[in-house]
Formats: sequence, structure tokens, C-alpha cells
Amino acid sequence: MKITRLIARHRRKMIATWLVIVFALMASLPLQSHPGSQELYHYITANFMEDTQAANAVTAIYLDYRMFDTLFETLLLLVSVIGIIYFSAHEGDS
Repeated sequence: MKITRLIARHRRKMIATWLVIVFALMASLPLQSHPGSQELYHYITANFMEDTQAANAVTAIYLDYRMFDTLFETLLLLVSVIGIIYFSAHEGDS
């Protein structure tokens, strides 16, 4: 009983602490390129207009080459924000 009250009382602090820890771990990871990324870069920059009919390479990557990836990342972000808003609004409810 005491533990659940303690958790309920400090929920926002715990969430903020976990977010800081996760962000710090992600920021500390080294950025490395994939061995085949140079070939992919050259293919996309040379062929994006013929493959996608887009006038801009960035648009071609987001809306054609990586459309489903972008869509599901957006949906995941939306669900995460809705969950955070819901749990923040119902913090004291039992």
C-alpha cells in the first residue's frame, strides 16, 4: 500500500528521470554509417527523379522510399503522446 502511494506521488519525477536516462543513453551511442550506405546514397541521388517523379530528393526519400517507415514512426509518436497526456491527466485516480 505504501509503495503504490509512493509511486503515485512521484510518477512525474520517475517518468522524467527515465526520459533523461534514455535520452542520455541514446545521445552517447556512436553514430556509424552502414557499409552499404555510400552505394545507396549514390543510387538515390542519381535515380530519385526517375524512380519517384519527385522534384526534391528529400521528398522522394520521405514519401516514396521510406513511406511506411515514416508513417509508422508518426503513428508511434502520436500514440506515445496520447498515452503521456492520458496518464498525466489521471495521475491521482485509483
